[in-house]
Amino acid sequence: MDSSRQRAVRPRNSSSGGGGALSIISRHATKKRVSIGLVWLFGLFAVFFAPAPVKITDEKLANFRHSIALAHKVEDRLAAAEQSYLEADMRARRHKVWFWRFRPEYREKVKAHDPEIRNAKTRVRALQQERDAMLKEAKSNLGIWSDAGIEESRKMLWTSFDSGKVFAQRQTFWDSLFTILRARDRDWVSLLVNLLLTALVNYTVGGIMAVVTFIFSLPSFISSYATSFPSGLLFFAVASVAAASLIAAYLALLYFSGAAVIYTTASFVNMQQRRLAYERQQRLRYGGRPHYE
Repeated sequence: MDSSRQRAVRPRNSSSGGGGALSIISRHATKKRVSIGLVWLFGLFAVFFAPAPVKITDEKLANFRHSIALAHKVEDRLAAAEQSYLEADMRARRHKVWFWRFRPEYREKVKAHDPEIRNAKTRVRALQQERDAMLKEAKSNLGIWSDAGIEESRKMLWTSFDSGKVFAQRQTFWDSLFTILRARDRDWVSLLVNLLLTALVNYTVGGIMAVVTFIFSLPSFISSYATSFPSGLLFFAVASVAAASLIAAYLALLYFSGAAVIYTTASFVNMQQRRLAYERQQRLRYGGRPHYE
């Protein structure tokens, strides 16, 4: 008697254990989806609505303008150095006639200008580094989390986004053109669906390219503000999430629009087929004469 009760209890315990495991997995999946949704909303908020956490004070603005003024002075010297380099290079090019490397007299004349060209190039590089350092100092006075840094990063994101859209539009145009040229015996419904799926694939690739391009451009952008490593790492993470959230929202809107178009087209085709089937039945019933109620 006791053994039969134990056998009857065991299946209930195993089933309850399985139900508990399924409930735990379900709760974990729900929490994961909620977390992903919150991260996505945070990314969209960072793209469109988030204010700059650091305000630009009058002192920071004055230091920025002072550094920019110094950088402009270096720009003047850099322009003169670049002009000197171009002139030295042009003087050497005058002796670069046909097969000058195999003609000793011209080869020696070209080599005679090499020290001048190297010195001019070295000066240009030194002035470029000096200018870049002053620009970095000017940006560091404002900070990467200021209005200037946030707006510049948003402009970078929209530039990458536009380049991805241009790629998708160009690729879709050529794919659609070749698809239409090859579509001789296909009905218009399958052709429309094929064109729509091709466009979705191209825009997906363009969106991924936009995100990757933006993320790869972030390190140099963060370095230009001379920020600390923790601050730069946090900015990189927030900017990457914002870019991915923007592209995800854009692609979700495209997919929803594409699904709506496909559903509408399928409904229209189904309605047309039903109407044709009804008319066929009416003709068979009334001997080919149309019948109206």
